[in-house]
Amino acid sequence: MSNKFMGASRLVSSGVLAAGLAMITIGLGHSQERSGRSSTEPPVAARGKFGQDLFFAVDRRDVAEVESLLKKGADPNSRNGLELSPLHIASASFQPEVMQALIAAGAKPDLDTIYGTPLAFAAMSGNMPGAGILLSHGAKVNSVRQDGYTVLMMAANSGSPELVAELIKRKADINAKSASGSTALIYTARSGHMDAAKELLEAGASIEAADEEGQTALMTAAMSGHADYVKMLLQRGAKPNVRNAKGQTALILAAAYGDNPEVTKALLDAGADASVSDKQGRTAAAFASVRGNKGNIDLLGKPSSAALVAMKHPQSVKQAATLSVIALQSSMTDFTRRALCVSCHHEGLGRMVMASAKDRGFKMDENLQKIHSGRVSGMLDAMKPLHEMALKSEEAMKQIPLIEMNEVAPVDSWLLAGMAAQKEPANAASAAMAMVLAKQQSPEGFWAFSLPRVPMQSSVFTLTALSVQSLNFYGPRAHASEMKERIGRAKSWMMSAPAKTADDLAFRLLGLKWCSATLDEKSAAMKELQAAQRSDGGWSQVPGVSSDSYATGLALYALHIGGGMPTTDPVYQRGVQYLLRTQDADGTWFVPKRALPANNYLNAGYPHGESQYSSFNGGCWATMALLQTLPKK
Repeated sequence: MSNKFMGASRLVSSGVLAAGLAMITIGLGHSQERSGRSSTEPPVAARGKFGQDLFFAVDRRDVAEVESLLKKGADPNSRNGLELSPLHIASASFQPEVMQALIAAGAKPDLDTIYGTPLAFAAMSGNMPGAGILLSHGAKVNSVRQDGYTVLMMAANSGSPELVAELIKRKADINAKSASGSTALIYTARSGHMDAAKELLEAGASIEAADEEGQTALMTAAMSGHADYVKMLLQRGAKPNVRNAKGQTALILAAAYGDNPEVTKALLDAGADASVSDKQGRTAAAFASVRGNKGNIDLLGKPSSAALVAMKHPQSVKQAATLSVIALQSSMTDFTRRALCVSCHHEGLGRMVMASAKDRGFKMDENLQKIHSGRVSGMLDAMKPLHEMALKSEEAMKQIPLIEMNEVAPVDSWLLAGMAAQKEPANAASAAMAMVLAKQQSPEGFWAFSLPRVPMQSSVFTLTALSVQSLNFYGPRAHASEMKERIGRAKSWMMSAPAKTADDLAFRLLGLKWCSATLDEKSAAMKELQAAQRSDGGWSQVPGVSSDSYATGLALYALHIGGGMPTTDPVYQRGVQYLLRTQDADGTWFVPKRALPANNYLNAGYPHGESQYSSFNGGCWATMALLQTLPKK
């Protein structure tokens, strides 16, 4: 399916498409906001002698080819459309031999970009051997990215205690804060990396440091459901009754989002005050009651009537969907104002939600719709000449920006799927993009990627299903027979490939639907997705984590659209009730960020801090699922 990367796979975090400049993957940084390039400028391929070829060789993990190109004079400091060098990619992808060859040929260990240095990329993926190579060649420990992320923060987020300890030994700034106000310790709390946290605490990291929203490491761990981590912090003196900017304590956050009674019990045993209410008058017991987590209800007791009234919780599907559409459109507006890039989360998935809402009579921001349509069409028009050349020449195909990082399919499939949802007509530009996308299909039938962006870009099933849908709508009629053959191959692959995650299961079913599979052919996929529903009515993204709106909304949407399940089915209704219980009063859902921090943090106005993009995506799928229960107008 793909070469191995990052020890177990070659995947490293990805990013946002820079319109007309480069096929930049979902979420990697919003460089357009900083570069000032417009969506009408021509795209840029890798620069430097043999630049594209050298990047291709690194992506394929071909040490011999890398060495051969370097001997022929390939520039080891060449830059691709993201301004990354081959050393950045090799550092993130556990390729020590390639790293050594590049450095020996003159690659700069501290070559900086808006996304960080090679050492930051090694730390981001927890690559201790790679970091050791860079450090031995003088890489700077305290380099800081434009959004304030340090190398130590990257290592803490990846959960590598050995690398954290080495960086501390080399005088890394332990209590530095990123643009969001987060410290290295807070980043360990998000994923519950206890060993890395212990290294930081023993070196003097502030246990009560808080981010710009007043969130401490204890609060972050509590709302993410990491019981052992919470106990460790409490044993080391973390204060359980500290409040964030909204007046919420770790106990309130645990009841609202953590879904782990063990966390609640640990906080209560440490002296957490259950009677405390936030600035809106909501208590931990009120959150537990509304969320329906029995374990927390048993521990926290019955809430007061005043606290329940203060929850102001959406009571109907229409009300919940209305609030969410407002929140999503607001964030999409902020994003378009702050970033000049076309994004796969806002212009792809977001546009799919807005189309579904419009079909059901929701009031839409027509100006925002026009802006998004213009941004996407501008990007397609800018890429059209290169796309058409690429279809005639293999050499021209190699010049498509970021194709050397296997990043064409993620961008093209999401944007074309968003256009299809909006029923935008095909034209020469969309046909050229669809044909280039078709050429990215593997011989086995799937479309893949090298850079994951969890969860939106984490499954080969996702890209395969979206690519099929893109070809259905925008594949040129003159190539109908080719489109049919490619979709048939995709269908065969999806029916035989194993599915493990929520994205795998849901997009396999959607993909089979878009491949025109029969009910019998979809039967096994539907049963497997349905069987993954949890006792709380929701679905989880991966085994071992709590249910969330992203996995639940996506699963419901796939069961209805892909499998034909009526929205009145008890399975669907249990999922709907889960979404209604877990929605916040502002119309959003919290989904913890699991993606590596390759992206430069940009506040696009959606709540939940650095988890706002995963939460935005969760809100999109949850809203899509709720909208299916409402009649079209």
